[in-house]
Amino acid sequence: MIGDKPLFKKDYEKLQFLRWVLFLITAAEAAGLPGMSRSRLHALLFVSFASSRFYGLRPLRQRAQRTPHGPYYRAAHLTLGHLVFSGLVEVSEFKAHPSPKDLQFEGTFKLTKDGLMMSRLLRQTGTGERMYKFLLDLCLGTARAMATHDSEAEFDDENTDQMLAQDLTFRAALARSNKSLIIEEQVGDVTPTLKGLNSIDAYMRERSFVNSKDVLAAYQTLLRDRSKVA
Repeated sequence: MIGDKPLFKKDYEKLQFLRWVLFLITAAEAAGLPGMSRSRLHALLFVSFASSRFYGLRPLRQRAQRTPHGPYYRAAHLTLGHLVFSGLVEVSEFKAHPSPKDLQFEGTFKLTKDGLMMSRLLRQTGTGERMYKFLLDLCLGTARAMATHDSEAEFDDENTDQMLAQDLTFRAALARSNKSLIIEEQVGDVTPTLKGLNSIDAYMRERSFVNSKDVLAAYQTLLRDRSKVA
């Protein structure tokens, strides 16, 4: 219930997506990644849904729309609009373009002060904290993999999207002829990404103590190396 109104399943799913996207933008900034573009957001969402079960989290989507610019989630785009109009996220370099179904736009998205406060509040639940920790580890792994040799504070932004595009589940989805980019054929399926993470986890545990953050970082470093020879 919200006030005197019942909370339907579709409303709950919208709130879940809003929390995931807000946490992802918060985590990206905390990790020191450059401003979040629309395409970067959708790419990170895809990788996060492909790998979330490694952290015991159910992905919010099992597939994405296939576009010339990479994976696309209509729900995420609508969520961005809600976050911007609510004053939780600000957009710069805004550029609208027509779409047959709804208004789409490009831009760079950053957290506002109110957005940071809301993110902190949403982390006060057990699930919220686990979700944020996972997304922070994901963004930290991205930052670590793409950091330049000259400075850990600067990242090779141009090649980051190429690195994310080497995700094992994304490559497998691209190889199919489906209009959608499939993450899980059936709910609960082990994704290629999850298989890769489990293999790295088993390999590293034979040699030293590791945690999920180390495994995720190692996976993204391998993706970076793959992108250099792709």
